[in-house]
Order: sequence, then C-alpha cells, then structure tokens
Amino acid sequence: MNPNPTKARQARRSKKRTQPGTLNDARALLWRALSRAGDLLDAEDAEGQPDTHTALRAIHAISQGAAAYARIIEVGELEARLAALEAVSSEPQPSGPQLGRGAA
Repeated sequence: MNPNPTKARQARRSKKRTQPGTLNDARALLWRALSRAGDLLDAEDAEGQPDTHTALRAIHAISQGAAAYARIIEVGELEARLAALEAVSSEPQPSGPQLGRGAA
C-alpha cells in the first residue's frame, strides 16, 4: 500500500502538464477563434435560412474574445515598454556628482 497517495497523484499530474504557452501563442489562438466565430455569424440552417441561435452565440463569443484579445495586446505592449525601461535603467551610470540642466 502506498503510504502517501497524494504525492503520487501529484507526480502523475505534473508529468501530464505541458510547458505554458507564450503570450504570442495565446494571441494567435485567440485570433483564430475570433475569425472562426466571425464566420459563424453568417451560418445557415438546413433550409438555407439564417441560423439566429448560432449567430447570437457567435456574437457573444466575439464580444468576449475581442475583450480578451485587447487585454493580450495591452499586456504585450506593456511588457515591451517595461523591458525597454529595464534596459535603460541597467546601463552603468557615470560616477561623480550629477548636475541637472540649468543647475547654477
């Protein structure tokens, strides 16, 4: 009998997990989903009539997906700006007294 089944179960779960995706992976996947939902807006039923149920579900999916896509784009831009600031702040600063512009 296993003295600690919880630990064994956690080990099995960790083996199944894959590496996390990147922000670009999520952005590309979400864009494909939005494109597919856009195609569903024009879906027709078996008689060739507009399928309003599918269209309404597509509209909801698009509104939710567009909000998530906007957040992903915003986070990506913020990460780039933060990296640029970190690069500037990590540059060696000259030693000695610093005088600002216009100092008398």
